[in-house]
Amino acid sequence: MTLLRPCLAALIGLMLGVNALAQNPGSNTMLDTLFAKLQTATDPSAVQALEAAIWEQWTMVPDMSQRELMLRGVAEMQQREYQTAVDAFTRLIAVAPDLPEAWNKRATVHWLMGNFPASLADICETVKREPRHFGAYSGLGMIRAEMGENGRAIAAFELARKYNPHIQGIDSEIARLRALGGDAPSDPLDCGQRTAGH
Repeated sequence: MTLLRPCLAALIGLMLGVNALAQNPGSNTMLDTLFAKLQTATDPSAVQALEAAIWEQWTMVPDMSQRELMLRGVAEMQQREYQTAVDAFTRLIAVAPDLPEAWNKRATVHWLMGNFPASLADICETVKREPRHFGAYSGLGMIRAEMGENGRAIAAFELARKYNPHIQGIDSEIARLRALGGDAPSDPLDCGQRTAGH
């Protein structure tokens, strides 16, 4: 858990720091390209740029009213107005339930509020919609590790690493959790989808 704190801070920083929220009809193709490049990137600057571009694609919303809710929720997270941020993302989910990042943002706020059950539920909704969401898997792994569910934490961190092999500290955290032992659960994410992310 402690080894990944800088990584999670970086991921949250990326989520909070997105400024460009524009429409992009070809985002799936763009995401495919970005993820392919992320797998083979070696230069730290290129990795950082690719990660930021992926977060930007995830945060794009299709219309102005939805974009306004996303921006409002992000601003409220930055100001630590967590309940109002939850309310904004809940309204966004109501009008755009297929938008993975709306669920992920609300999961992040729930995590910041210490509401693990709500955060876990929203993470599951995120990865159902975007099975490559390494940020969601990283958060899921941290929560599971803190709850003592080592097998599920390892499964989540391995999925995060599968889609983003550059997450700092993740190899060490997986090794640490494996050393602690624990059974491999039949439903590794406990999201009701045994094949999530595979």
